[in-house]
Amino acid sequence: MKKIIVIISLLFLGIIAVTWLYFKSMSGVEGSKESVFKVIPDNASLVFEYKNENSFYDIFKDFGLFKDVLGNQSIDHLGALKRIFVDDKSISGVFNKSDLFFSIHQTGKSKSNILIIAPFGKDVNLSESEMIELIKTKYKIIKDSSASDHSYQIAFSNQSNFHFYIHQKTLIGSFNKSLVEESKAKLANGKSANQFKIDFTNPRNRNSIANLYINFAKLPNFLNNFSSRKNPEETFSLKSIDATASLNINYQSNAFMFSGITEVNQKATNYFNLFLNQQPGQNTLRNIIPNDAADYSFFYISDFKRFRKGLDDLFILRKESEKLKTQLDNIKTKHSINIDEELLPVLANEFGVVQLASGDKIGIVKTNNTNRLSFLLSTISSPSEDQIRHFDDSFLLYYFLGDPFKYFRRPYYAIVENHLIVANNNSALKRFLNSYKKQDFLIRTDKNIDFQQYLSNQGNIFYFIHNSNSKAIISSFLNSTSYTAFKSDDFKWKDIYGLAIQFSADKDRFFTNLYMSKIPDQDKLLPKVDSLMIDSITQSNKK
Repeated sequence: MKKIIVIISLLFLGIIAVTWLYFKSMSGVEGSKESVFKVIPDNASLVFEYKNENSFYDIFKDFGLFKDVLGNQSIDHLGALKRIFVDDKSISGVFNKSDLFFSIHQTGKSKSNILIIAPFGKDVNLSESEMIELIKTKYKIIKDSSASDHSYQIAFSNQSNFHFYIHQKTLIGSFNKSLVEESKAKLANGKSANQFKIDFTNPRNRNSIANLYINFAKLPNFLNNFSSRKNPEETFSLKSIDATASLNINYQSNAFMFSGITEVNQKATNYFNLFLNQQPGQNTLRNIIPNDAADYSFFYISDFKRFRKGLDDLFILRKESEKLKTQLDNIKTKHSINIDEELLPVLANEFGVVQLASGDKIGIVKTNNTNRLSFLLSTISSPSEDQIRHFDDSFLLYYFLGDPFKYFRRPYYAIVENHLIVANNNSALKRFLNSYKKQDFLIRTDKNIDFQQYLSNQGNIFYFIHNSNSKAIISSFLNSTSYTAFKSDDFKWKDIYGLAIQFSADKDRFFTNLYMSKIPDQDKLLPKVDSLMIDSITQSNKK
């Protein structure tokens, strides 16, 4: 009996030891990643990480989307660095099987650049001076005499210089000197907080061959840097997102596919957070967007009362609640109807806004009682023409549904089947109704069918941009310098079909999917699906 107890005790101690060693090694990896993010300047909105292993290069050796998005110059720069730090056998061992990081930053008006962070391999114990001497055996290094501490540069034949420094067995560098200085200044000032709230213990991040980190709070400023307008409307929806995403790559030969978790700032009071603690649902609104849709923002809520309570709190914070309440009281006095109590029960779970290629916006709200909705709205609107009517009061839909409908003050509207359709002008609404009548929907095109096959149809927030249909909108958003670069041969944005991002609530966070793909080759497209088949699929999904 004693022998059995001794054996069990030894096994138990062995399990504890193995567990301790495992988590000790994991904590080392997590600590190194944490230190990487502390050297990244705070204005970073995107960070890409990949494992410096042969498997990554084998998988992505023919992958052209990096070049299409980053441009020829950035790819040439990265290629030059790869030849030094990855391909050169005398140096590559230092970074073997480590995780390499690339953060994107604005470096001037209409300019951006990449900061490269390359930690040494976990078994490498080279000092800074030893690392410099190793690089000197193959390449000419110039020490930056103007710097107060150790900074270096490597000159390339195309007259571009790579500036770098080494900190705690990590090489940090860029082809933009000011970006390197910003990183050093952050360390010198002791302001080395990690702006990305990332859970480095997540096994998905550790095991994925590549990860994308997004700081949504920083994205609007980054994008606005390429615009000539103040607070452009195109970044409005992003301004309500105070969150960071940690996404893992899924390989697709002609697309970026990422999925993971978005952690939100729980203390933030914004529109985005209203969709937390809601159950995900099916996005059916995408089935009726017209063929000329440039982009859309669709939303799904499972608990309308909870959503409205959060929205009311948001209006109080914005000091808008009294004005909106006064409007409802006026409607009640004028029309003898309590629209606040009557309208909520007939609204279904889905609503959103579509922007057309012309720039016109169409609001869509799904209803569960078409007849009742039609009657209620007829009491607070005036006839326009045919089936179209005009709201008598401003911001009514904004009061019930929030930010996406603030653009619609006194919109024109029509009710089609189980959808309320609104627009700010008669002509845009008539064009939409005409597309609806002809069943001229984007989802029925072969390219969109190919695009949608990789997207989940379940979620709470759905964003989509159709690149070709957005040409005029992108042109009006970008300043002349940025638009010239956007259209140039340096980038291949014209080959991109679209970008989609989806958020599915999971209590106090979101599961997130991000997908961007190139225009598919015609011979690789899925067989065209006719209208009857799509209608049958849609009906079966409803069941």
